[in-house]
Amino acid sequence: MPPSLDVSDNLERDISLPVLKLSPNRGRLAVANTGTLPQSFRAPFIDSIDLLDATGMRSLHQEASELAGHVCSSRSTKDDWLLPRKQWDELVSTTLTQCGLSIRDCCELRYGNPGEPATDELIELFSQAAYPALGEEVSWYAYNRPKPDQVKRLAKRLSEAQGVEHAPEDILVVDGSLAALDLLAYVALDVGDEAILLTPAYFNYPVIIQHRQGKVKYVPVDKNTLEPDVEAIRRAIGPKTRCIFLTCPNNPTGVVPGRHVLEKLSNMLLEVNKQRSSPILVISDEAYRRILFTGAEFTSITSIYPYSVSTYTTGKTLLAPGQRLGYIAIPSIMPAPHRRVLRRALTVAQNSSWAFPSATIMNCLDTLDTMQIDLRALENKRDYFCGRLQAAGYQLKVPQGTFYVCISIPGWVDVDDDHPANSTMACPSSSGKEIAFCLDLARKGVLVMPGSLFGWAGVFRISLTAPLAALARTCDVLESIQTA
Repeated sequence: MPPSLDVSDNLERDISLPVLKLSPNRGRLAVANTGTLPQSFRAPFIDSIDLLDATGMRSLHQEASELAGHVCSSRSTKDDWLLPRKQWDELVSTTLTQCGLSIRDCCELRYGNPGEPATDELIELFSQAAYPALGEEVSWYAYNRPKPDQVKRLAKRLSEAQGVEHAPEDILVVDGSLAALDLLAYVALDVGDEAILLTPAYFNYPVIIQHRQGKVKYVPVDKNTLEPDVEAIRRAIGPKTRCIFLTCPNNPTGVVPGRHVLEKLSNMLLEVNKQRSSPILVISDEAYRRILFTGAEFTSITSIYPYSVSTYTTGKTLLAPGQRLGYIAIPSIMPAPHRRVLRRALTVAQNSSWAFPSATIMNCLDTLDTMQIDLRALENKRDYFCGRLQAAGYQLKVPQGTFYVCISIPGWVDVDDDHPANSTMACPSSSGKEIAFCLDLARKGVLVMPGSLFGWAGVFRISLTAPLAALARTCDVLESIQTA
């Protein structure tokens, strides 16, 4: 049995937590043991009204509207889409303070941060990269771009891995996948254009789209497979739809969409495109494509659908998210005129904000792109954690990829309400129960993310990147809840 963290004394502390007041439309709360994984897919974000009562935080739009003559533009002070996540972190911090705990006392499972020291190999690589190469002493720290030979080798590796050719000139090396996604949103969306998000979705997607003055249209995935619901996507497409954000493997579900689903999606889009003046762009976020567990088969839609583009980051693969290095890759199956325009638009956007990695990390591109964390150790942690919770009666879907697991909150019942499918805010009927459950875990020294932040009511997400001791302690806590 792996060791547990010595935080048992925290379980006995009788400390009052903030009382959550639910807004009027949160009244319908059903509690029963359904024995199934929740399937309430909502627009990402817990309702800020519920969190507002507990944190007192206000949105950027509220603060700006009350300050006459502020220096910011109206565009930049629209609704703060980061607020729910910030509110959640603030609420967790407040709870820990009231309990006399610090982050160091807790099992930190909220984010995919490394829970153990970086490998000697990675540290040595970054250390060596700080020293100028022979003959490049003057230019080593100058304005820099990737070396052509490195990009050429990257394109070759990517073409072999994806099963579709990528020309070196169609790869733009950027400072991480978030920068890549932001650049793509900028070139794809005019003001008021729509981007389709498949929920559950990564909570930063709406932030990016809002930042580029686009509108979000949420489409739930298939409730049984958690893969894209192609017919639902077809129904959601309108005249203002310009792009679809696809995450493969998915964060938070860990699902890897099958090739047959991606082919069905491609065929549908090609048919829809015939009636449009411009094709719909699929933006495939593949940050976790090399974090696959035994039996999982990854297919990139860029090998199937011509009007698609992929993004990638080394930060996830190497568990070094603070070292920002990634790229945008346009497949050669995209018609040449479209590739040329997209490539030039992205180049202009990238240069306008200088969204390039630092010179030192960019010089590591070739090596970083071939390195990999220990997937066997990660898979062992997944099997250990999921096995213990399933044995304790928890409902969960064992992830095929990524390093996240979503677990059903005990006693959760899906309640069908009139929540609009295209709302900009999730309003799960039982969001108060969801928040209360996750706060109770925080009180016990376990920090997690509520599912509604991703648009999946009734679950909570943990990260397997935490040390095994923290995962073992988390299992102890969750087992104690089931037997209470």
